[in-house]
Amino acid sequence: MQRKMTTACLMAGAMLAGATGLDAQGDELEQMRAEMAQMRAEMAQLKADQQGDWMSDARRAEIEGMISDVFADANNRATLLQEGALAGIDEKGKVFLLSADGSFSANFNGQIQARYIFNNEEDRTGTPSGENVSGFQMRRVKFGVKGSVGDGWGYNIKFSTNRDSGSGGGNTVTEDAYITYKIDDNWSAAVGVKKLPFARQELISSSRQVAVDRSLVTEFFTLGRSEQVALNYSDGGDLKATVAISDGGNADFIDFNDAGGSNDFAITARVDWQAMGDDWGASKHEFGGTDEDALFVGAAVHYEKTNGGTPHEDGLAWTVDALYKTGAIGLTAAVFGNSTESVGGATDSDQLGIYVQGSYDLGNDWDVFARWEHIDDDGNAGAGTDELQAITFGANKHFNKNVKFTADVVWIYAGDDPSADGDFINGGELSDGLGLASGVTDDEDQIALRLQLQLLF
Repeated sequence: MQRKMTTACLMAGAMLAGATGLDAQGDELEQMRAEMAQMRAEMAQLKADQQGDWMSDARRAEIEGMISDVFADANNRATLLQEGALAGIDEKGKVFLLSADGSFSANFNGQIQARYIFNNEEDRTGTPSGENVSGFQMRRVKFGVKGSVGDGWGYNIKFSTNRDSGSGGGNTVTEDAYITYKIDDNWSAAVGVKKLPFARQELISSSRQVAVDRSLVTEFFTLGRSEQVALNYSDGGDLKATVAISDGGNADFIDFNDAGGSNDFAITARVDWQAMGDDWGASKHEFGGTDEDALFVGAAVHYEKTNGGTPHEDGLAWTVDALYKTGAIGLTAAVFGNSTESVGGATDSDQLGIYVQGSYDLGNDWDVFARWEHIDDDGNAGAGTDELQAITFGANKHFNKNVKFTADVVWIYAGDDPSADGDFINGGELSDGLGLASGVTDDEDQIALRLQLQLLF
């Protein structure tokens, strides 16, 4: 249309130029000029009409579509949320609720770990009997919610199912239940039931472990959860520290007058130093594959005095650990110590444990890992226990950030199970949650093949 109008204008201009060059009479010249003026006016009106109609139709359709989408989205939001509250899925794939003013929040999370375990031990004694034991296990089924309630206050609650069919298997139990308060940019506090600030590998979520589960050493020396009051400090840079006053190791949900499980006094302190790197987030998992080198060093000490109802009167435990990452490599190691004064003049115990672990990112969502560990139960050598040694090796396939398949083998190739003595601060458990048969005292090799599919939401 534009090309036709331009051609018409050129033709009209040529006709006008030609007309001015004629020796025609004046009235004929004026008539031609009037006709050309009328033609220009008609073409201008046609151009305006054509362009206006085309633009109006297209624009009208576009605006109507946008308005329809906006109203549909607004109606959907209004049916789900009231008074301006927000709900959705964040960049980590977690479901959340958030009040209009941001003072109240609720972030939901969950974890499922389904396992198949094959366990072999020659001349097995006790229960279960038989050289080979195998079957499926729901190791962890968890659901939690955490968030804020305004003015620095927060909360964290996590529920889990009991995996043990012999004691309420599948029943829901409470793991974490505590209140938090942010005092200022450096200090915060927590009150309730949560993990004591002791073993690094225990403080790293079970969903972020390199192997199917934590090491035997960590399982034996960890203090688990306890009712406590904790004070946390961060300098905003490379230093973090926590001090907790509690009922002692593995003393969660115990009444104040429970003579069989609580303590007169227990205190735990841990310090963490970021010696290399500038991202504390790298300390929350054990995998390699980092963009920059990172080194985290930590140390913790725990002391408790019992009221006479536990296997010891006084207990002192300590640990030193490190986590190093460079490129595709992730390395971690820890040393543990424990000394207890037993009740009734029984033999005191002095125990030592160590593990070293490494992983390598192969790319294409695959990684491999290996771990060596050792537990020395010196204080109970007279009871016939020997030093326990084990290796673990395996691989991970990451389908996405929320789904992971892990296969590994745990081989206890030397020593006895020190948990049979039961004189450590937390009872010294090597649980079947690791795919092992606890209470092993016959110095036979034990091998466990573990296959696990994990899903997070």
